[in-house]
Amino acid sequence: MAAIHDLIAQVADERLRERLTTEWARATRERKFGLVFEDHLPELLPLPKARPRKGDLVAPRGGPLKDLWRVRGAKDGRLQCVRPQAGGAAGAAAAGNQAEFDPAEVVVVREFGEPVFPALVPIDAVQNGGPEAPWHTLIEADNYHALQLLEYLYAGKVDCIYIDPPYNTGARDWKYNNDYVDGNDAWRHSKWLAFMRRRLLIARRLLNPNCSILVVAIDDNEVHSLGLLLSDLFAGADRQLVNVTINPKGKAREGRLSQVDEYLLIVYLGRATAATLERSTAGVELRWPYLRRSDVQSARGSKKGGVRQFYPIYVGEKSGRIEKIGDPLSPHQPLSDAQTFDGLISVFPIREDGVQMNWGLTGPSLENARIKGFVRVTPSRSRYQPFNFQYVTAPSISKIEAGEYQLTGTRDDGSKIVVLPDGASLRATTAWKKSTHDANAYGTQLVGSILPNEAFSYPKSVYAVVDALRVFGSSSSEPIIVDFFAGSGTTLNAVNLLNAVDGGRRRCILVTNNDVSEEESSKLGARGLQPGDDEWEAQGICRSVTWPRSKFTIRGRRDDGTPLPGAYLTGRSVQREKARRFAQIGFVESGQIDTPAKKKQVLALIEGLPQTLMDDDNAPFIVSEDHAASVLFDPAAAEAWLEALDGQDHISSFYVVTPKKKVFDEIKAAVADLLGPLKIPEEETRPMSDGFSANLAYFKLDFLDPERVGLKRAFREVLPLLWLKAGAVGPRPTLPTAEPEPVLFAPEGSNFLVLLQESRLARLLRAVQQRGATLSHVFIVTDSDE
Repeated sequence: MAAIHDLIAQVADERLRERLTTEWARATRERKFGLVFEDHLPELLPLPKARPRKGDLVAPRGGPLKDLWRVRGAKDGRLQCVRPQAGGAAGAAAAGNQAEFDPAEVVVVREFGEPVFPALVPIDAVQNGGPEAPWHTLIEADNYHALQLLEYLYAGKVDCIYIDPPYNTGARDWKYNNDYVDGNDAWRHSKWLAFMRRRLLIARRLLNPNCSILVVAIDDNEVHSLGLLLSDLFAGADRQLVNVTINPKGKAREGRLSQVDEYLLIVYLGRATAATLERSTAGVELRWPYLRRSDVQSARGSKKGGVRQFYPIYVGEKSGRIEKIGDPLSPHQPLSDAQTFDGLISVFPIREDGVQMNWGLTGPSLENARIKGFVRVTPSRSRYQPFNFQYVTAPSISKIEAGEYQLTGTRDDGSKIVVLPDGASLRATTAWKKSTHDANAYGTQLVGSILPNEAFSYPKSVYAVVDALRVFGSSSSEPIIVDFFAGSGTTLNAVNLLNAVDGGRRRCILVTNNDVSEEESSKLGARGLQPGDDEWEAQGICRSVTWPRSKFTIRGRRDDGTPLPGAYLTGRSVQREKARRFAQIGFVESGQIDTPAKKKQVLALIEGLPQTLMDDDNAPFIVSEDHAASVLFDPAAAEAWLEALDGQDHISSFYVVTPKKKVFDEIKAAVADLLGPLKIPEEETRPMSDGFSANLAYFKLDFLDPERVGLKRAFREVLPLLWLKAGAVGPRPTLPTAEPEPVLFAPEGSNFLVLLQESRLARLLRAVQQRGATLSHVFIVTDSDE
């Protein structure tokens, strides 16, 4: 400590010496273990179209933003500027601290943290819903200043914040002070943390402290440091880390493992909880765990599983199915002590490395599950265990028998197909491995189908965001969801889909800048274009991707009228009817198939019906509760066959032995009339061309002249803020430019009033009485707290 103090004491400039002393004291006082980073200088924001005024910070156009000057005045049409750090008249007069600029040569710069008067300039809107439909908001802005604005509008009222910030991979995918940050920047990690901390501090004030949730998507580059940052900013709040598989094929990383997953960091505030149950989707089968245990505590001879769960399972060489279950062997008995049977293969629970384990069920329990069709058998290439077995757990079997889960068919091996019905549920876990979370199929390709001529790197799967909002949703009847790293607009797309599926009234607020890519920036710059030029701005992310995607998905069509292709998955199941399959075996007379042996030859031709179903009895047909196929050997027994088929809705394939087409058609019609079509649960879809019953207002953040605000001359610019603060109910009211500001602003059909002259209180009270229950907000323009 003494050394640094001695060095500081040697600084000749008194002001600089005092500043260094203060900063060092603060750094040593606030230093923490775990999360250590520099608190970088404030970020800067260029305002290309702002007119320089006295007191503004400016920087030369096209140069680095950190080359700052303060406007002291104007002379002969030129700006008189000094360095901001130049102290007093003497400092300003020093060489290099003064300069003159033409106003067109500089750009106004805002420094984060300085007082600003933000306003929202309406850019566009799309209305595809009725008066009751929510009005979402898209704000084109640097998200720091947009968050400052949102803090005025919705402090403590936001139910959920979902953000997907830049991952800081070193791939120049984000900027700090208008410069792309790449892997060569020694301060890359530190800048990112400072960048995130400033925004999360305001985000924390937006969230409802009593019940709200913050969800941050991130990858492995910053997941640990972000976790520490959230722990610091949200001390005392519960947090969770969710692993999400977004690229099943894996993203190649040279010299490293391929990356298949990303993470969601969740912060629960107040009494917020994750949804305890997650609705299942159609076609999602119940989980069938493997029968052989894999944990070391379940090895043969261990206490777990005891001596009853090491036994042979006999599988038929021809049938490939369990034909018999043997008696348990004691821990010291050799495998050779187990009985052997002709035509049966004995299978023991032995791992790939030869370690003997236990089965997950006792023999009697396995036999009970097998009889009911809740055991699967699949071949294995293991030298020790030639077959794998999967089963349904006892609690799930109880739910199946109680009708809570659906049986929708039988596989060729005789095992049941068990599907969770619409409305059934699974407990959500922290490991998400759903095919619909694939960022390529349901992110990149989805955006490409909406905007064929635009490119956007790594958009999230809309269903991954849907699931995040569904599982971590709010209990509020009209929750507010904010995304201030909106990117391509996936969050709004997900909110609209959720509202359409469950009838919700979620309201979404998106914030994104209008930056162009580094490549596009170079091309535009080579043509002499600069930020602020119309052609430059048209290539920005907000105007070329976020806004058109949001508009097109709400309308269901593009600006040229072409409908959006494809369909959304709703997450709900519907019953689809499917015709049952009938096949005529007409190459032989039924009377010629008169022995069990001949009938077995027929069964050998039919997939899904093993020959073991044909015992010594010379039955005229086969109907099995465990198989999805049935065969009629003798048409003369058709009536008895129909009686046996009654109620066997799981059977989908029917075979009739007869060379006569008329007989076959008559029997086919009788079976179809008896059982009707198959009812198969399928994932419900929603055509993208249907659009959504929703509305969206698009604004650009601007900064007001403090003098106009102080003189109460900025009502038109402030009006959109009042509409948002009142809940964005109904179409946004406007005040035509030609009209003077009224004494009382009471737009028709709106839920708010504005009194602009405090002396006219009586008029306000009359308007309040006239509006009645439709009124929710009253704004009064006054300098008096009373």
